[in-house]
Amino acid sequence: MPYENQRATGESLIALQQSALFQEFAGRIRAPEVEAVDPLLPTDIPRSSSEINRIVAIDGSLVTETLKDGFPGAEASLVQLALVYVDLRKLQTKAETKIIPPRAFNEMDTAHTLQAVLPGRNVVREDGLPPRDYFRASVFEALQGKVVAHGHETLLETYEILVSGRDTPFKCPHCDAPTLPSTGRSTCSHCDGELLSTDQLRFHERFNETGPNGEPHGEVMRFLEIVLLLNVLRYFLSSDAAIRVLPDIAFVLDGPLAAFGQFASVAPRVKAELRRIHEECVRRTGRGLLLFSLIKTGQFVEHFEQIDFDREKGPGRYFTEQSALLPSINYIHRNIVYRPSNAKEWGKDTYFGRMVLYKSKTGQKMVVNTPMTSEQADDLSDVSLAAYPRLGDALTIVDRLSTYLFEGGFVPIVRAHSHAAIPLKLGGEILKSLFEEDV
Repeated sequence: MPYENQRATGESLIALQQSALFQEFAGRIRAPEVEAVDPLLPTDIPRSSSEINRIVAIDGSLVTETLKDGFPGAEASLVQLALVYVDLRKLQTKAETKIIPPRAFNEMDTAHTLQAVLPGRNVVREDGLPPRDYFRASVFEALQGKVVAHGHETLLETYEILVSGRDTPFKCPHCDAPTLPSTGRSTCSHCDGELLSTDQLRFHERFNETGPNGEPHGEVMRFLEIVLLLNVLRYFLSSDAAIRVLPDIAFVLDGPLAAFGQFASVAPRVKAELRRIHEECVRRTGRGLLLFSLIKTGQFVEHFEQIDFDREKGPGRYFTEQSALLPSINYIHRNIVYRPSNAKEWGKDTYFGRMVLYKSKTGQKMVVNTPMTSEQADDLSDVSLAAYPRLGDALTIVDRLSTYLFEGGFVPIVRAHSHAAIPLKLGGEILKSLFEEDV
């Protein structure tokens, strides 16, 4: 480790490059096999004549702070989710501009927020519950809330319906004995320890008793976003009046349509539930679910930047505006995320969305995820339009609401994040006040 303010001079890099060890390592790297893979070419995406004027965006934010009044090194995270409803019909009275500024939405969106506090290392509940078990309890309690009124199910009920019928054993968090999933609160048959229905997701297995817990806390936040989305979508199936408007609302998430980490095992069930909702919507209204997400970072974003390069005109000038690129799984394996020919398909166990690279009407490069709600969408080698439900509507919305304020910016996500974001100082003060009597 360097001393404070010590800067690298580059001498070590020269020595490394000239060393026999580096030369030997370079000689072991396998070059890609020469294989003809068709380049990505823009696909013509038909646009609908109907205009989508209602959008629901979901985003989460997390702040982790050290609790100075607790045990040494005690920390906790404050999670806040925002569900933002935007009625674009209220923009009709505004002067037409090339790009709608986010401040124009200040009086045109309605936000509901859901908060949860997740304890980290060295945080003991006032009744003596140790940190890891306190974390387990906090995940379970975070699902107790309701976002949609009128007698609709809680987030916990949505979650338990989603995972109902699972028979994969998991380790009891108290005695490590194989335990079958259950609902609500139950008791381990081996040690009489209390079990919670969220234990089967095994978030607690990543809990760090001696170090930071940003990773498991972040996974819980993403899990809550997905459960919140399903909870709201399930509400629209509850009555004929509600489902009639479902196809006219665009649902947007920040980040990939996927489940990673400890709760990756629920990804197939999320995909199945989204497909069920989509098919029910088609059966009862004649049109399907309009859902998509936007990805701001990662390999697909980097690859899009690389291929949008013209040797004469420079970066960002190869593809024209409103170009939609639909990468097949073969293309992804050869050009974006390397996989050998006999390996499992990329994203097979974690994604419930398909990738679309889109250069918007204003020249913004966007990576869009559309849900896998059909047989064609499940086949990652299929890049027909049937594999991307309501893609034309999604891209029309992206064109209408992209913003130059941020790279790949999209106004509803900007607004959702502004409602979900927790100022660092304020987040720390809230956490301190919540825990100062518990630790």
